[in-house]
Amino acid sequence: MRGLHRLELEELGLSSSEAQVYLALLRSSGGLGASAVANATGIQRTGIYPIFDALLEKGMVERGAGYGSRFTAVAPKQALPSLIAREKEELANRERLAGELADKLESVAEPFDPTAEVEVIQVLRDPRLIAERFERLELEAEQQIEIFCKPPVIGRIDNPAQTRAMRRGIRIRSVYEQSALDDSALEPYLSKWIAAGEEARFYDGELPHKLAVFDRQSVLMPLVAPSGQGSTLFIRHPQLAMSLGMLFDSFWEHAKPFPAGRANQATKATRLRQAAPRKLQLKATRQPSNSQPDILGQKVYSRTKIKTS
Repeated sequence: MRGLHRLELEELGLSSSEAQVYLALLRSSGGLGASAVANATGIQRTGIYPIFDALLEKGMVERGAGYGSRFTAVAPKQALPSLIAREKEELANRERLAGELADKLESVAEPFDPTAEVEVIQVLRDPRLIAERFERLELEAEQQIEIFCKPPVIGRIDNPAQTRAMRRGIRIRSVYEQSALDDSALEPYLSKWIAAGEEARFYDGELPHKLAVFDRQSVLMPLVAPSGQGSTLFIRHPQLAMSLGMLFDSFWEHAKPFPAGRANQATKATRLRQAAPRKLQLKATRQPSNSQPDILGQKVYSRTKIKTS
């Protein structure tokens, strides 16, 4: 259940580490210091303070006075609606800025020349840029996304953009190699993605390389050199994307369905999520008349499942 709470907090916009720290503070009655939080979460102590700063900015925690003071969690009924309101305000500001900037940039943009050659290949080396490109391609997809998944994963493993894509009706098929099933970092998310609608199979062996094909139009393909160093190719080329899509189809046909235990776990996770609002509603009807109703906020989820070695 704790793992489910963490995933739900991530869907509201917290990182995995922020969600772990908030839950650790929430379970403590008198607050915790940095060392205690590090022990409770397994996060290195040097990384705790940046997480505290992020949670303070989001209104999720409070800090006592003085150096080395304790941190306490803000009550969920206050913190979560405040988090959603803050993000709505930030989104409104970005929309206003985007409108103003679009007008300014329109005057300096060069006219489009349909006869000019367009660069169709880009080499990406920064993991952050690779993760951002994968997320953008997920959000821009119109029909389908096909993925070869090989550990390790780089970037946001929770991949909220994928959830948003599936909610738009995008079909997502993933082939995981055998080692991915044993990856502890992926374990909490696999059942969630399958329950949300991802079509997943596992290949009993090693996949040739990581790959993501978007609408059979564009491709992200990490390439690893013998030295271990690598880069990722972004290729916008329908013919190549179609060929790689046929390669994906071949592996998909030879891959196996996920083990029944994992499928059952996905079904159980879905039922828990569907039952949660009903339980909260029943609980609310049993409260005294002077109690406050439960306040729930929800927000959209993208795994940066594109991963570089």
